[in-house]
Amino acid sequence: MLAPPYDVISPAQREELYGRDLRSVVRIDFGKSYPDDVPGQSDVYTRAADHLRSWIELGILVRDERPGLYLVAHEFTTPGGEPRRRLGLLGRVPALPWLRSEVHPHELTLRGPKEDRLALMRATRAQTSPVWLIWDGAPGLGARLAHIAGGPALLGGRFDGELGSEKVLIWQIAEEAILAEIGALLAPATLYIADGHHRFETMAAYAAERRDAGDAEDADSQFALVYASAADDPALVVLPIHRMVRPRPGLPAGRDQLRARLDGAWHVEPVADALAAFAGLGERRAAEHAYVLVTPDGAALLHRPRGAASSRRDALDVAVLQSEVIGACGIGEAELHESALAYTRDPAEAVEAVRAGRAALAFLVSPCTGEEVMAVAAAGENMPQKSTYFYPKVPTGLVISPV
Repeated sequence: MLAPPYDVISPAQREELYGRDLRSVVRIDFGKSYPDDVPGQSDVYTRAADHLRSWIELGILVRDERPGLYLVAHEFTTPGGEPRRRLGLLGRVPALPWLRSEVHPHELTLRGPKEDRLALMRATRAQTSPVWLIWDGAPGLGARLAHIAGGPALLGGRFDGELGSEKVLIWQIAEEAILAEIGALLAPATLYIADGHHRFETMAAYAAERRDAGDAEDADSQFALVYASAADDPALVVLPIHRMVRPRPGLPAGRDQLRARLDGAWHVEPVADALAAFAGLGERRAAEHAYVLVTPDGAALLHRPRGAASSRRDALDVAVLQSEVIGACGIGEAELHESALAYTRDPAEAVEAVRAGRAALAFLVSPCTGEEVMAVAAAGENMPQKSTYFYPKVPTGLVISPV
């Protein structure tokens, strides 16, 4: 059974997935720890390897010996209730460090998640969750894939995704002529990571380990499992990630105190309904940096005109918010990685956190665009932490790649 990637599954969701099916991929990709675990003998990683081994032995998982690709149609509903259908290719690319890779990143990573993923890969000798790439500059590829998706699918079904029911259909592409055609269409494209920076770095680290161990001949270990979709696909959805400032000494107590700390170019206009104001932020994007500020004394529209930026990164709404506004709250760059902020995709959750006192302030932001992500990555820069949420994530368990 499929599941969302491990890093978007809450503890409650994991419990539900565990109880629903003994063959849920969550038991491999995001297993549970127990008090009597013995590292290296009976722990989350050894159990993952045992599950994978038994599923192969029982024929639940079957290896396809033919080289090829899988075309995936992912049907879902946006948070706004709109049905969408996204086409993507499942395959592999060389697992190389960023400076040598054909894949361009847009964010920095943290050590902890990479150590966990590397331990899982060592134990299972498999990649269970693909890295999500977007391609730019492959004219004709979308139409060719849509034509393939017009034929009968190999398999498909529904599963519980991040916000509700989702559906996938899968077509196998193994004919040499079609693979060559797709390869030629993809050749001029540039590849960018949408989601899965930690996973890609882990796959590259594992590939280096195997080379150092003398296993360079083992081709499987030298590749990264990826899912790639078009940057201009109308079904490419990027959600905003809102900022909540945790209570701490020295923060502005309300709208007026924050206004007093800001440059004079900033305007603070009280609004009656934070969520209604958030719904209208998109109309201001072209001309202004605009946010909805939520404080204990109410909500306000916080905005200033856009100006010339020194870099692609510095032009981002989230970067300006971080440097000019959150910085004015007395929170430095280093503290952003020390839990000074909390993050949520749900604007109502951010508003409620301030009302309940779990947050001193909240900032509702507009989503970044795919074009902004690619521009930052192409410039060799990194976006601020928690800048993008590509939705919905590629399901884990569609394909498992042995390494």
